[in-house]
This record gives sequence, C-alpha cells and structure tokens, in this order.
Amino acid sequence: MIALVLGLVVVAAAGGMFLANRRIYASTETINRVQENIRVAFELMSRDIREAGAIPCGGSAQRINMLNNSGNGWWAQFDAGLVGYENTTPAGAAGAGVTIPARAAGTDAVDLFLANDGDYVITDHDTPSAELSLNTTAGLSNNDIVLVCNAEYAFIMQITQVQPAALHVQHNGGNGSPGNCASELQLIHLNGASGCQNGASSKNGYCFTAATGTGSCQHGSTAPAQLARLNAVRWFVANNGRGSTSLYRARILGLGAGAVPTVQQVEEIAEGVTDLELQYRLNGAAGFADAGAGTNWANVNAVRVEMQVSGMRGALSENDIRGTDGETLSRTFSHVVAIRNRGGVL
Repeated sequence: MIALVLGLVVVAAAGGMFLANRRIYASTETINRVQENIRVAFELMSRDIREAGAIPCGGSAQRINMLNNSGNGWWAQFDAGLVGYENTTPAGAAGAGVTIPARAAGTDAVDLFLANDGDYVITDHDTPSAELSLNTTAGLSNNDIVLVCNAEYAFIMQITQVQPAALHVQHNGGNGSPGNCASELQLIHLNGASGCQNGASSKNGYCFTAATGTGSCQHGSTAPAQLARLNAVRWFVANNGRGSTSLYRARILGLGAGAVPTVQQVEEIAEGVTDLELQYRLNGAAGFADAGAGTNWANVNAVRVEMQVSGMRGALSENDIRGTDGETLSRTFSHVVAIRNRGGVL
C-alpha cells in the first residue's frame, strides 16, 4: 500500500509538471505569434508612412498639378502626403467589384500618398509637347496618373496614350477622367490669373531635356528627370470574416473626378489586430494629437502608431490563448515613425 501511495504521488507530481509545462508552452506560443504579427504589421506600415508624399527627385521640387479638377480628387492630397481618419470618420468607398471588409468600430485609419512605383527615366523632351520619351514603358497603362520630375519641378499629369514600340507616353489635354488641363507641361504659377492654358500656346511651357531658351523651350532643364506612378494606400482594421479582426492594406485608385477615393486590392496584413490608434505630430508642435478637420497634413512630420494585438487560436485550443483571468492574451505596442524629407526634430 505504501508503494502504491508513493507511486500515485509521483504520477500526480509528474502530471502536474506536464500540465504546467503545457500551459507555459501555450502561453509562450501565443505571445510569440502576437509579437510576430505586430513585427510584420509595424514593418510594412512604417515603410509606407516614411515615404508619404515623397517623390524620386527630392523634396525641394515645386509641384504643379496639370489635372482637370485638380483640387477635387484623391490626387489633390498628394502634397499633403497623408490624411488620417479618426475612429468616427468614414474613410472612402469601394471600387467596382471590390469588397472592403467592414471597418472595426472605434479604430482609426490613414491614407498615404506615394510616388514610389516605377523607375522610368526621361530620355527626350526637348519641346514643351504632349509626348515624353522614356527608357521603358513596361508597366505603364493609359489613364495612369503619374508624376514627372527633376530637381526643380514635379508635374502631376495623366497618361492619355502609351506607345510601347516608340517608348513614348502622351499626356494630351482634354476631357478625360480626370484629364489634363493642357497638352504641354506648363509652369502654371507663371501664367497669372489665367492659370493652365489649354493647347500648346503657353509662353511658360517646360522642357525636361533642354535648357531654358533652347528652341521652343521658354523654360527647361537638362538635369536628370524621372517618371513615377502615383499610388495611394489605406491602412485600417476590419473584420476578417473568421470571428476576429485584422490589419488591412488597401490600394486606392479613384480615376474619376470625385472627391471620394475608391479602394482596390485589399490585402490582409496581420491577424489578431483589434485596435489601431493613430496620432500625428505637426512640425514645431510639442506632442502628438488626433486627426482633426483642421489638421495641416502637409506639416505632419511623424506618426505615432499604437496597436492592440490579441492571441489567435491557430493550432492551439481556445483555453491555450487565455490568461489566468480567462481573458484572451493580448499586448499593446506603440511605435513612432518619422516621415522622410520633412523638417523638424522629434
């Protein structure tokens, strides 16, 4: 009997150690997955935030918008670089054939505007015409909204025709969607009250591969020039259809002239993100503040990102992802991202 009792004690002790170790393993595995998700989320989101409003030719280039209704579309926000949405503010609509997961209540969102898609070199533009010669046209399509720039000027325009065989793109004026206000690239700010002048008669046409005063170029430069496609992306938290929420990244296109952008190509980035809180620091400000109607987005030089991430079951059981209080294990992480090429010290 004594041996039997001692044996039971040993078995009970071993069983207790096994259960305790399994519990520790499950908790550790849950926290590891939480940390993995937050690491991926912060890394990918930070890349976009850092590049907000950036152009391949440097931040000193003066930006000129050649689009019709240039102040009434998502491209009008490019100079701002980003636009934040507080948790009670709607953030756009879906494009045709695109389903956006329902945004989680009480969470923030942000739109980021980038010119980091493509590395096209302008090889010939020695007249202020509607045609640019490039090193390649691969990846460009009709109606793409692009930015053409050198160290002095950056023009936002819409491609009206891609000519792959000739390595040309055209940007004719007209009533497209949105369309360009003129066929030639113009220094609109020098035209006075008349602004953009339709046709090819402006005395302030600009050339990218000819110096000022050369031929028909009233203004120009031989400095290296590039073309890049404009992109806009949205980061938000939404229901993932599996009983929980995730962090999503969506591409904004919106080729129309409406003020509300449309969303395409929704991608799930990290599972288990239950809350996203964003605050913004203006250049010269003492601290960070929530998004507001009067926020000067072009003056934002940093974003504070705070995420709450909860454990997900995966191969674990429901009890494995819960703590001793019965609640799902979760962690809240905060991260500050500085926007490149913007002044100020954090």
